[in-house]
Amino acid sequence: GPAGLALAAESAKLGLNVGLIGPDLPFTNNYGLWEDEIKDLGLEKCMEHVWPNTIVYLDDDKPITIGRAYGRVDRRLLHEELLKRCVESGVMYLSSKVESIVEATDGHNLVACEYEHVVPCRLLVVASGAASGKLLQYEVGGPRVAMQSAYGIEVEVENNPYDPSMMVFMDYRDYAKEQVPCLGDQYPSFLYGMPMSSTRVFFEETCLALKEAMPMDFLKKKLMSRLLAMGIRIVKVYEEEWCYVPLGGSLPNMKQKNLAFGAAASMVHPATGYSIARSLSEAPNYASVIAKILKRDYSKGFLTFERNNWNMSIEGMQAKVGTHACKLDTEGSRTFFRIFFRLPSWMWQGFLGSTLSSIDLVVFAFSMFVIGPMDMKMLLIRHLLKDPTATTMISTYLTI
Repeated sequence: GPAGLALAAESAKLGLNVGLIGPDLPFTNNYGLWEDEIKDLGLEKCMEHVWPNTIVYLDDDKPITIGRAYGRVDRRLLHEELLKRCVESGVMYLSSKVESIVEATDGHNLVACEYEHVVPCRLLVVASGAASGKLLQYEVGGPRVAMQSAYGIEVEVENNPYDPSMMVFMDYRDYAKEQVPCLGDQYPSFLYGMPMSSTRVFFEETCLALKEAMPMDFLKKKLMSRLLAMGIRIVKVYEEEWCYVPLGGSLPNMKQKNLAFGAAASMVHPATGYSIARSLSEAPNYASVIAKILKRDYSKGFLTFERNNWNMSIEGMQAKVGTHACKLDTEGSRTFFRIFFRLPSWMWQGFLGSTLSSIDLVVFAFSMFVIGPMDMKMLLIRHLLKDPTATTMISTYLTI
């Protein structure tokens, strides 16, 4: 995926001999990024569409205008650009599937692929997303994995009520409640919308986080009920998309020799499910860490220090936000985001982009607590007292 390709290219730029192993498949998801993130990553030419502004609807009151441009990535162009970077930096490629990883007696890794192909290497990084469980060991007793679910369609429509110049970041208005009463607060979800024109729109019904994945037919029913209630008539379906995104969970075990990157390293944002901007922006730093590890010939103390330093703030926020989001109903989610977008822009933008430092995250949590209503404060206090992931978060931050 994007994370593995980006890391391979950056590592090869540092003079390392890098090989990629995996099936040669196109990207299938629709990726959205803030325009400033796009420019920082040098991916302007990979954009399919950019909206000058984004908007959030929480209820029937006045919507919240974000004041930040948002873009949709052209999947084909992104794939070509990342492959181009790999080729230019000298990355080698084997189109295959990894079956297992074995440590040889000389300290090297032996990567066993399909058709009995074995590839030796000094250091292996697993970047195969949420499907990395059979190739990595994860810490025992970490935060429970939550699940984000989304069902989307790109369609030609009549009676589109959304402004084509605005990307709809969230629409939490409950259009489906009157149509399908059984799909109410038990499964809170919102609409994510990309108007490509006045008549062509990508609509996605998204459930941010639940302890169990929301059934896809439920999400589809909610989306169709919402569009019907809004008076939107579908003329033609261009594309259908569905996805499950694991949020939070344990980090890779620090004692194993293999490394992880991207979703395999739990770098998916525990509250939003975003990962591509973070993975691509962190790739140069992570590649630098890999180069240091190889130069020091696997100094165990150095390896553990680098991994702990890398993942400290991630683990703390995963432990807190993922499980808290699972406890919010529709009205609770509206309240949360109403407060969230009242924070200083550097704070909420940094939170969404995973760029806040550990201290910044503490300030963020304290600010949300101070501004939040009493019922949300009580929910946070109960979480800190009763939920085991809160203990993980506190112990993590005490060691920073």
